[in-house]
Amino acid sequence: MKIRFCHLATHSTGGITATRMLLKQPERFGRAFALDPVTPLGMAFNAEQIELFRSMMTSPEVTRAVMATAAASLFVPESLGPNTMPRFREGLAEVQAFCERILEQTFGVSEGIWLGTPFNLNLEREGGELERYMARIWHPHLMLWGERDGWIAPADLKVMAAAMPDCRLITVPGIGHSMNLESPWLYAGYLAHGSAGFPEAK
Repeated sequence: MKIRFCHLATHSTGGITATRMLLKQPERFGRAFALDPVTPLGMAFNAEQIELFRSMMTSPEVTRAVMATAAASLFVPESLGPNTMPRFREGLAEVQAFCERILEQTFGVSEGIWLGTPFNLNLEREGGELERYMARIWHPHLMLWGERDGWIAPADLKVMAAAMPDCRLITVPGIGHSMNLESPWLYAGYLAHGSAGFPEAK
């Protein structure tokens, strides 16, 4: 069945995908709910970071260490340092099992996903195509950014919030890049209420 109209909920790289959808067929979408999104500015990856993606393709240990930084609040802080293995905080058995399934599934994606993602986000950053069109995106946006997110630059989110006509940015304390994993009930609360009635983060 063809979906004629819907709202968008995005996370991470889904943010830039949603931007292209909103620009291409704006009449088909209502509100946008963006969790730690990659903005229309794209992202910049240097050679060392791209090499890290290559390592992740073949090493579960490297992948585990990198992915742990995307949900930092779930782990013992001392275990996220260099040359250490991430350790879940106590009492998170169900979340840990779910994260293990996600980790297993990552190795089913193609090389094009692993290396194409940073390559294309670099192109977006260098070309600036989407940045020029941000002011045309009139859809109400609510962006959430976890203050422990080391992946998405808050400065980029502020540029996006300032450029779009109806875009609100909320910083959530104590959360990293993946509130949907780190605090699913909080995430569900934001998502359920819609951009007009979201509670302020405290």
